[in-house]
Amino acid sequence: MNEKYLQENFLVPFIKTELGYREVKPNTVTNSLIIEEDLQEFISTTTENKKNYEILLRKYNNNSQTLLTDLIELIQERIASSRNMALFINVNKSVTLKGIKLHLFYTDDSVIHGSDLFKQNIFSVIQELTYKYDYQGKKVFSFRPDLTFFVNGIYLGYSELKSNLNNQTAKKDGRGKVSKDYFEAVRKYHEIFDKNPHLSEAEKEHYRRDFLKIFEKAIHITTTDIGETYIIRTIDQFFDEALTTCREGKYDFEEFKKKVRQVFKPYPLLIPHTEKEDKLKELFPYHYGKSFIEKEILYYNFIEREVQTVNHRKELKDEKGQLICPRPKQKFGTDKILAKIDEFLEHETEDDYFINQLEQQLAQVSPNKRAELIEKRKAYANNKNVYSLLLQYAAGFGKSNIIGWTALQLKDLRRKGEYVYDKVMIVVDRLQLRSQIDDKMRNMNIDNSMFLEAKDKKTFLEALTSDKRLVIINLQKFQDVGKILDADTLQTLANLRIVFLIDEIHRSNSGSQHEEMINIFDVLQTPFDANDTYNQSRTKKNLIIGFTATPDDNTLARFGEFSGYAESEKLWVPFDSYTMNQAIKDGFILNPIKNIVPVASKMLFDKPSNELEGFEEPNYKDVDKKQIYEEPERIDAIARYIADLLVKDVYRQIRGYGKAMLAVYSIKAAQRYAAAVRQHFQTITQHLLKTC
Repeated sequence: MNEKYLQENFLVPFIKTELGYREVKPNTVTNSLIIEEDLQEFISTTTENKKNYEILLRKYNNNSQTLLTDLIELIQERIASSRNMALFINVNKSVTLKGIKLHLFYTDDSVIHGSDLFKQNIFSVIQELTYKYDYQGKKVFSFRPDLTFFVNGIYLGYSELKSNLNNQTAKKDGRGKVSKDYFEAVRKYHEIFDKNPHLSEAEKEHYRRDFLKIFEKAIHITTTDIGETYIIRTIDQFFDEALTTCREGKYDFEEFKKKVRQVFKPYPLLIPHTEKEDKLKELFPYHYGKSFIEKEILYYNFIEREVQTVNHRKELKDEKGQLICPRPKQKFGTDKILAKIDEFLEHETEDDYFINQLEQQLAQVSPNKRAELIEKRKAYANNKNVYSLLLQYAAGFGKSNIIGWTALQLKDLRRKGEYVYDKVMIVVDRLQLRSQIDDKMRNMNIDNSMFLEAKDKKTFLEALTSDKRLVIINLQKFQDVGKILDADTLQTLANLRIVFLIDEIHRSNSGSQHEEMINIFDVLQTPFDANDTYNQSRTKKNLIIGFTATPDDNTLARFGEFSGYAESEKLWVPFDSYTMNQAIKDGFILNPIKNIVPVASKMLFDKPSNELEGFEEPNYKDVDKKQIYEEPERIDAIARYIADLLVKDVYRQIRGYGKAMLAVYSIKAAQRYAAAVRQHFQTITQHLLKTC
């Protein structure tokens, strides 16, 4: 199908019928990117606005147009100071005009109104909206997105369509069109405003925010050819790159397009091999469905600021901060978890539901092999007494963000007017992870007054009876992980529905090495399966969600999902995964093998005083690894090399912020390395400062 047919005869009808949007003519939208008729209707006719609007209208001597003009001016001011439209709507779900409160957006499933108010939001789509920008009475820029989306008259984002029939793809032509449009807009900004000597820097920034808002304020910009859909959220990160190119008089933007493509990623599919129309029907609700737009507003976008400690209390620094929003794969994983909850709840009383499902999936396997696989799965009691999900995410993928987004959504999840989960418990091991989760919660507007930390059995039981629904379980404070869920605690949990989010399912027992590593997933699930009293009295099923970068075969067999039966193929796979290879391919982490730096370190041995020692009486013994890898002089020599490499080479290469990992033999060795690297780093930097 060609692009026009795709747009008018398939996609727009789908958006109107299935997603519940209304179609609006393009000539109804002003340069402010506001549909005035929608905004007017929402503030004057909906339940929570109607009475206040009538009061406010009297203050305007019944001049509705002046009222609307003032409201739009207020909205534009607030949008200009917001990083994107999701953050704007979240902060401005209601505004005050002349002392009177007006709602701009209703959230769903409130305790008082349920979904009644949310259904009154007006979602609109416009085909071929001509966005034009005038300056001093002249049009300086214009372009036409294929589809532009609004809620209650307020702009959300746009989508570019491409047709394979015209030999065009979203991957090449769609991403190229978005990149080119943005670059051209920045070029016009440079010519009209950036080069204008009569404008102050503040005025230039004002025009930038206003002129480029259709690109930079969008929650996301998508491009699709039905077969693939690509998404970009922070195109403004390339503003400096584009502006510098224009200032240098270069208008070849191929390098610019390459850099944009690195973050303009495809959105994954639950069912990759299906009809193209079905792919679009799956993907578009995740980006433009009403409930998913609400998630963008409430959860998926936040400003991350550095956390500092003042008077023994943590608080966010007063700084611009960095916009954090999900990469396609991060959002896909989080949404996938939430979607699975509905299946869990629907079959909560059917303990053999997943075993019966597995029997159907193995229908084509020989009876003996099928029986063997079923018996093995039954022995694990997977999803029988407690639900479980295993997710494999590579280091550096942003697991803390996914845990935060998932925890907040599960905390607020409601069905039939009640919260689904009584408690959401985030299980962390190391103190560093505990601090990271704490900082993440603060940046997501969840301060420490809204969650508890369970450090031992006493505080864990207190958390179960508290009205705070978010709990962080600090395993490092517990003597034994298994003691969290004893018989008394399980009896308490029998009438609750709890979700456990395990930050990393593997931990060392009392700080010992790999041979004594334990699986927190195993430890937490086993009591649910082993306690008959609990299983006879429970009325709900708890959920354990485990995150790890390296699931072993036993973990996959117990907690993994059936992938299909075939010789030499993995039978069990994680519920969702993003491997190290994928992260390297997508450019989110560097290939550690490619960048290995060999270090030669000599070990000196003193000659024994008796040169015949070991010959007179044989005393053969291999050198203990601990003697090598924890040897202080060896550690000091390598630490000096690392510090020198960081200062003289690495920092010059990354030119900004980055993370690194030093893998060593043991905790004791790690402590020595940390101290030695800091010492040598300080010595080298001080020497360089003196010589500069």
